[in-house]
Amino acid sequence: MTHSIPRAWKGQRVVESFEVDREGRLRPHVMFGWLLAAAWGHTRGTAWSFEAVSARQLMWVLNKLQLDVTRMPRWEEQVTVETWGKRIERFYALRDFVICAHSGERLAAATTAWMTLDSRSYRPQKLDDMKAEFPWNEERSEVETSLKKVGELSGGEARGSFRVCYTDIDVNRHATATKYLQWMLDSFPLEKLTARDLASAEISFLAEATLDDVVTVTVQADGAADLCDIRRASDQQALCRAVLAWRPVG
Repeated sequence: MTHSIPRAWKGQRVVESFEVDREGRLRPHVMFGWLLAAAWGHTRGTAWSFEAVSARQLMWVLNKLQLDVTRMPRWEEQVTVETWGKRIERFYALRDFVICAHSGERLAAATTAWMTLDSRSYRPQKLDDMKAEFPWNEERSEVETSLKKVGELSGGEARGSFRVCYTDIDVNRHATATKYLQWMLDSFPLEKLTARDLASAEISFLAEATLDDVVTVTVQADGAADLCDIRRASDQQALCRAVLAWRPVG
């Protein structure tokens, strides 16, 4: 029943040693994973959980992430992750997040856009029932959502090549969404990663990578930001495009 679903979901996290980089900062792709876990936590036990939509031969797919980072939490820091459904817009279910330190300091915020696809035809499904029954927080918007896809690069330099391994694959038999951000970050030189903090990430997910695919990362510098493109090497299918913005380590 709708009344049993909280309008917002909160969970506690402690930053573990295996989640931080060599500077003791939480790795951005791990933070991204926290957001996904919170989204699943909010829908668990409802008609829109992974298990429930799978039983209807549907699947949730993430189309867009916009992440703004004020400060990355550090090793052993305790944080709260909060998420809520924002609204339905066309075929998209919009969901926002905020991550706060134990003191209440706002560390990061994000917005995401999701679709349900028929798992056989991959056709998008309408979300009329969810729009009517889920407890939406339309008045609460942490990050302004843009459904526009990140634009194509006009140039750039090939920076990385990665093979999709067994441990990259999720329950939908595709490379999990966090891997795309990890591949992008691993394509930058050490000097940049140690001197700069990720300030924001805008990522459009365009297609899926599967087991043993080889993916290539192209990067185009654009002022304080970098445009990134991930493609499958075998057919040059665009899988993901992103804008990563940086700031000096403070």
